[in-house]
Amino acid sequence: MEPKNVTVIIVNYNSGHWLERCLIAIRKSSIEQLIVIDNGSTDQSLACLQGMDNLNIELIKNSNNPGYAVACNQGLEKTRGEFTLFLNPDCELLEKALESLCTALEDNQHAILAGPWVINRHGKVQRATVRKLPNFNSSMYEFLRPRSEKGIELSSQVKPTGVQTVQAVSGACLLARTDLLRDLGGFDPGYRLHCEDLDLMQRAALAGHSVLLVPDALVIHQQGISSRGRPVWVEWQKHRGMLRYYKKFEAEDDNRFKQIFVWISVLGHFAVKSAYIWYQKLASKARVND
Repeated sequence: MEPKNVTVIIVNYNSGHWLERCLIAIRKSSIEQLIVIDNGSTDQSLACLQGMDNLNIELIKNSNNPGYAVACNQGLEKTRGEFTLFLNPDCELLEKALESLCTALEDNQHAILAGPWVINRHGKVQRATVRKLPNFNSSMYEFLRPRSEKGIELSSQVKPTGVQTVQAVSGACLLARTDLLRDLGGFDPGYRLHCEDLDLMQRAALAGHSVLLVPDALVIHQQGISSRGRPVWVEWQKHRGMLRYYKKFEAEDDNRFKQIFVWISVLGHFAVKSAYIWYQKLASKARVND
């Protein structure tokens, strides 16, 4: 399938020169519409748009940062394409990646989402490229026995051949069937950053839709560019998202003891991660002063 009837939505926040790299890669694909939503960036990342006249970019500028999910829904409201690609600004589509994703959805009418094989600049597969939808048991396995088949993260396993039906793929580059996504209500705006993609895939599964992994579609992801300036805030949003996800999809079926255990575990994990981040900052300053 020639990927012409596709709207690409990019949510930008202080992405620096990576937004320009992302747009240059998009130039190689034939698309219907390109929407950039800026969540109150304070850097010069939007300056590159002046040299991208041939892409006919529709720019939405938010005066503050309402969150990734809210921005995606802003773009979804204006989408004209049969398919919508949500693409992080630090991603680069490689040759034929978008075409492969579109073909996968076209050939699988019950599928609502398709994700590529996401790699770093050295060609190594990134975490979250393929994973399970989290629940209590898989989360415990992920914590106690990382890379176990019973855990959440599956990206370290052998790269499959051909399109696969999976539970969850990476949210860094996600192609959606626009009409079905709108029927689901888009992204849950209650998430600021992280876990909104898993929430969407869980709701898709509950509605009877499938999610596809397309290994032949390759995308380079730099990862974490927009969040490097505020790592503790990002960690809090990630853990806050975990708790929201648990409350929506699992907590109601758990007893009170189990609910308290989950909340303490998530908040405790956040405390440890935050302490480690601050330790790294202090150690870095000490090295500079020396």
